[in-house]
Amino acid sequence: MPPLEPVADAGPAAIVLAVLAGSLALFLTDTLRYDLVALLVVLALAVSGALTPAEAFAGFASEPVIVIACLSLFGHALTRWGVGETLSQRLLSGPALRERGLVLRIALISAALAAVMSDVAVVGIMIPMVGGISRSRGIPMARLLMPISFGAFLGDLLLVIGSAKNLAVNGVLAQHGARTFAMFDFTHYGLAVLGMGVLYLAGPGRRLLPRRPSEPSLSERYKVPRFVTEVLVEPSSTLINRNVSDIDLFGQRGITVLGIVRAGGEGTILAPGPYNRIRRDDTLVLQGEPESLVRLRTDLGLRERASVGEGVRRLDSVDVQLVEAVVLAGSTLAGRTLAEADFRERTGLNVLAIAKEGEVQPTSVAQTPLDVGDTLLIQGHLRDLERARRERDLIVLSEVPRPLFGRGAKISIALLAGVLAASLLDLMPLHVAALAGALGLVLTGCVPAKDIYRHVDWLVMILIGGMLALGKAFEKHGLAETLAEQISGWGRGFSTPHVVLALLLATATLLTQTTTSIATAVILTPVALSLAAQLGVDDRAFVMAVLTGTNCAFTSPVAHPANAMVVGPGAYRYRDFLRVGGPLTLLILAAAMFLLPLLWPFQAGS
Repeated sequence: MPPLEPVADAGPAAIVLAVLAGSLALFLTDTLRYDLVALLVVLALAVSGALTPAEAFAGFASEPVIVIACLSLFGHALTRWGVGETLSQRLLSGPALRERGLVLRIALISAALAAVMSDVAVVGIMIPMVGGISRSRGIPMARLLMPISFGAFLGDLLLVIGSAKNLAVNGVLAQHGARTFAMFDFTHYGLAVLGMGVLYLAGPGRRLLPRRPSEPSLSERYKVPRFVTEVLVEPSSTLINRNVSDIDLFGQRGITVLGIVRAGGEGTILAPGPYNRIRRDDTLVLQGEPESLVRLRTDLGLRERASVGEGVRRLDSVDVQLVEAVVLAGSTLAGRTLAEADFRERTGLNVLAIAKEGEVQPTSVAQTPLDVGDTLLIQGHLRDLERARRERDLIVLSEVPRPLFGRGAKISIALLAGVLAASLLDLMPLHVAALAGALGLVLTGCVPAKDIYRHVDWLVMILIGGMLALGKAFEKHGLAETLAEQISGWGRGFSTPHVVLALLLATATLLTQTTTSIATAVILTPVALSLAAQLGVDDRAFVMAVLTGTNCAFTSPVAHPANAMVVGPGAYRYRDFLRVGGPLTLLILAAAMFLLPLLWPFQAGS
């Protein structure tokens, strides 16, 4: 198919730079989802003629995209069969463990899991278990949650499959005809970085973690008394003999019936179903905005009966729990309101309050748009909570039963080991081995066929495909070489390999704090290759500098979804990440300046 004619007179290089600037602006402002930005990049490059349609869409069929899809299924299998949970529970058990030992083990376990799973999946596995340890030992959550996400980042450099950005960089290297990384090519470097990182977190970094005062109960933390009241159903009320679902005024005013206290000591129905009938002299426990509750009492002639404190104490029982939950990265709830998601009707759970970055939102619960990392205070029956936990839209922060570790877990581990062995022994390309392993998961029943499309990480796949198109445009129109020449021309000092290495480390680190690590890696890798070529040295250390910098997502809660997921439960502030993550970032960058030239010397390039 012939290339499309450009829509403007500007040269292709100018068009590519404009697309780059536009995509970075969208990433920085978070105006659109990352996958939508990636699709716009592909469309703009194809329509403008900067790339042919075949070139623009080639990234979606690339090896990194195939590997990411297959590894998503492995991550689901390991989670479904409790591999990560079992490993964590066994290694974190032991009454003799003090806080220092717990931080050390939490970071190491997170790193080990992140070597074969996504960082988001690791955080989703670890938060509930660490929350249970926090409650049982009286250690504030803020002392234990940040080491989960930081440990996961440290584990990304252990294997090529440890992170999507590693695979994206391999894709760019393949586009430029450069040597790609094999499975264990930088494991020795990753182990050194991991060792320094966990020692920092268990030592001086632990002293910098926030020390919150004793945590209040969930109802106090979420200011439930402000949003809950009790009303008496008097003999003249129009509510008598009506089902909860029949009373339109509740839903219209955003009010939820949390409980029905029967008259005469007949008991309490918590989280009543739609067919529970309201009787004369019942006491209704209602939740909603204060103004809505006042108007409802006025419209229906209801009388406030008990103190709010009594109502709050009636919100949980043996069968009904009051729990905290976190919106998971990739959740279908992200970007939507509870009303839009039909959350109550779909799950049977009541959301009493929503907190964003630790701050309880005063607006209507049902109409508040949700973001990754938001925490919800939920009331529900145990069966409904367990179903929500399995669906993985939310991380339920309550004690979890020890998961089954049986035949499915053993097969999943064996298949993953086979993929790693095939890559190590160079028996087949990584994407072929990963696809064979993923099919093995389905054929052996470790992953049901109906779960395949639901658990593939489409957002990351589309993001990588779109960014690879941008990388191809950089290569095709010589932009990487142009940028490298400009950098080299800034001064004589910039022509030394060590200074260029430092520049790449700093640039990748700064961009990662504000945009996606995948986009940063794809943009800077061609520049690193061109700089190495102009300096006449091997490119390995420069590419590893890009990977190292894009891995330093330690100083901002928005630098990575894994950080966002621990903000709510840990009640962290931006300054907490800067205080703990800043020294860790400087430590890793300093170590990289020493280790990279040592492990990949600046010898003449081939």
